[in-house]
Amino acid sequence: MIKSNKISIKLLSMVSIIMVIVFGASYLLNNYFLSDYYLYKMKQKLTSTYDEINEMSISEIREMKSSTENINNVTIVVIENKGNIDDLNERMQFSLYKEKIPLNKFWMSEDTLKKVSEGIPVKQLYNQGKIKSSLLTLLYEQEGHLVLIGAVIVHNSDAMKIINQLYFYSIAFGTIITLLLVAYYSKKIITPLEKLKSVAKDIANLDFKQVHIKSGDEIEDLSHIINDMSCRLKNAHLQLEQKNQNLNSLVSNISHEVKTPLSLIQAYTVGIKDGLDDGTYTNVILEQVKNTSDMVDHLILLAKVQALDISTETFDLRAFLQQLIVHYKILLSNKGMEVREDLASAGNCMVKADKSQMDIVFKNLIANAIKYGEEAFIFITLNNEPDGSLKFEIINKTTIVKKEHLQNIWNSFYVIEESRNKEISGTGLGLAIVANILAKNDVRYEATLKGENIHFTIWFETQ
Repeated sequence: MIKSNKISIKLLSMVSIIMVIVFGASYLLNNYFLSDYYLYKMKQKLTSTYDEINEMSISEIREMKSSTENINNVTIVVIENKGNIDDLNERMQFSLYKEKIPLNKFWMSEDTLKKVSEGIPVKQLYNQGKIKSSLLTLLYEQEGHLVLIGAVIVHNSDAMKIINQLYFYSIAFGTIITLLLVAYYSKKIITPLEKLKSVAKDIANLDFKQVHIKSGDEIEDLSHIINDMSCRLKNAHLQLEQKNQNLNSLVSNISHEVKTPLSLIQAYTVGIKDGLDDGTYTNVILEQVKNTSDMVDHLILLAKVQALDISTETFDLRAFLQQLIVHYKILLSNKGMEVREDLASAGNCMVKADKSQMDIVFKNLIANAIKYGEEAFIFITLNNEPDGSLKFEIINKTTIVKKEHLQNIWNSFYVIEESRNKEISGTGLGLAIVANILAKNDVRYEATLKGENIHFTIWFETQ
């Protein structure tokens, strides 16, 4: 038995009602209207034959009699319209007997003959009693002759009772078989729907399951859609959880980063108030204010980068970098550093990206190289890769960054402690901004250590 549920109940109820209406109507029509319909069709047959021979002469009727009878399955009798009524009835019965239609009851009345003589065709039904048949006739006059078109109607009430009884049993048997088939096929439909319902509940409870249905119909298509939805929701949920973790981490980091300078500012302000200033307190306070301001600026920039839409354009990366390096020459000169570049060896340097955002990326990478660089120069190179991409690389020597740092180097507020005493200090947001921009531009990047050199590498698709 199928599991009781709304769909199966509705389906069985609907099919049952339809079958009761259809089969019930059919049974009633057979039982109460079949005989009348049969008589109606026989009358139509006589009328059709009458229309066919009405315009014929008596000689033509007698000539076409045999073929007309065979085609229309009727009997045609023609007698002269003379003599008294008894004589006419006797001759008509004898003519019908010759046509192998023996009759127990047949009589043409005076009224019938009067109508016929007035040109009105008369239809009559003569019930033959025990022989379980009747003679349906159409009588009219043509050229002084009486023409009778007749058809024997077998009384079929007994046969119809047996037929209707068998038909009733057939309906009952068919109804049972149909309902069993409906139950079977409704189970085949409902079972996968139950699976989909169960999976949908699991998804609603954040249990992103998959369902496997092979039905070859729209339910299977629906299962594919639900599986795809489940996969997408799972990924979205994981991303949301990751974002929540990142947000919590960001809030925690901001709290930590802000609390330290505020504590220092508070402590040195109290020292100034108590007259303990040795001439350095104001500088410390200004330095902490500057660091906090820089951190806020970077946070604003990071938020803008995450919110901004990408506006790509095709540009020459080599010319772009050459122009950017010029702007850093004074800063590098003040630090006793220089850029050693190898940009000319690259062939095709046309790339497609958001130029303004790439400007932020390269500025942060150069600033990072200056911050962590332990030699008087940094390297910037461009090379065409075998796969057709353009490889950008910025390299500087550092003994501060270790391999264990690389997995966190792109995270917000990740600052290697040893670098905090550098003249160019950082907030730990520069590389996070770089990572966000490159991810939004769908550009591949990585950071690696090769000996004492750290390599920041970006691969651009050439145009």
